[in-house]
Amino acid sequence: MPYFKHAELVNQYHVSLKTVHNWIDASKQGKLGLKLQAVGGRTYVADTPNNNLLLKELAEQGKKYRNTRHQATATPVSKFYDLFTRKQILDIINNISVHREIPRQYNYVGEGATRWDEYTKRLIKDGTPNLLENTVELLHANLGSVDLLLKGYTRVNVIDIGLGNALPVKDLLEHLLERGILHRYIAIDISEEMLHIAQRNINEWFGDKIKFEGHARDISFEHFDDVLVDDMLGKDAEKTINLVLLLGGTPANFRKPTDLLRTIHDSMGSEDLILYTVKPDSELTRRYFSLGVAVDGGHSLAPIHSYLFSLLNIDESMYTVERGYNEQQRVRFIRVRLNRALRLIFKFEDGERHIDLEKGDTILLWRAWHRTGLELISQFEKVGFSLIHSSMAKDRECLLTISGVDTSSDIEA
Repeated sequence: MPYFKHAELVNQYHVSLKTVHNWIDASKQGKLGLKLQAVGGRTYVADTPNNNLLLKELAEQGKKYRNTRHQATATPVSKFYDLFTRKQILDIINNISVHREIPRQYNYVGEGATRWDEYTKRLIKDGTPNLLENTVELLHANLGSVDLLLKGYTRVNVIDIGLGNALPVKDLLEHLLERGILHRYIAIDISEEMLHIAQRNINEWFGDKIKFEGHARDISFEHFDDVLVDDMLGKDAEKTINLVLLLGGTPANFRKPTDLLRTIHDSMGSEDLILYTVKPDSELTRRYFSLGVAVDGGHSLAPIHSYLFSLLNIDESMYTVERGYNEQQRVRFIRVRLNRALRLIFKFEDGERHIDLEKGDTILLWRAWHRTGLELISQFEKVGFSLIHSSMAKDRECLLTISGVDTSSDIEA
């Protein structure tokens, strides 16, 4: 009979490990009706329909009768409400409430953009192998392949999605300029501040040779085909191609990477291309990544991960930072585990919303799905792309793919 591991119940029902043990003890004594399963001398809760219903009731009862004397409260700082729209705030609330995570893209707004810019500049200065440097090297090494795929087109629109500070795309833009085929550079990012940083860099590198077009959008659900209408319906449409850039493994940070890819696919035309770089699964990437400095046996959050948490006004004394690799899901993560119960209070002119979190609850701040090269290519195929070209970095730590829109096969729902 299938059964739940204790940690699975902790994560699924947002309860403490002690609560799970109490449920099992009570069921052994006949005080609860949970069906149990003995495995290797240990007792677990069986995975049955009746148990699932009872577990949900028990978890809800625990929240109802929680001891509020030991509950801390936190209210986001005023800047939080200035930076995010009401829709974005609702999305943050729902993701914390339902999924116990903060969507990664919101860490790049406001000061978060500056923190990311500083972080990437340090990566370049350090000279140690990293995804940014690998992306730049792979793009440069594959300019010939890009030229072949653009053959016959005299106008190229580069659509740079989640561009950061635009450092990775510099050489490609310069190459297209030299060939005289760069028509437009269109930058799409959720963060206005990140767009400003990228625009400053583009202006510094190219002056008036490139007109920067920035659009603040959440690419996880907002299309971009509207910014291409005039080109694709104009007299030079047949000579124009859109080259979409998705650099740095952005989809790997999303809960459902294919949702992001599907939005991009549905914004592209039948002749358009998408160029993607990512760090594929390897033993090295499973074992190492940088988080921060040790603090009392744990870790503090690095600035690129802590910004939104600071806006929520959650003091670092309230949580312990955890980082790791989930073997079953094959995902790296950075999360915090609460040291005490917490109520997050969001205040609006027309009312309040609050989220009750238990001691021991975790909140995910960052993830990176580990997928092999073939699995990454398969993700693109599932949403309707077809691989045209691929290339690996010399150290095998970065993969570049160029795909087109597949017009010959059915798309997986």
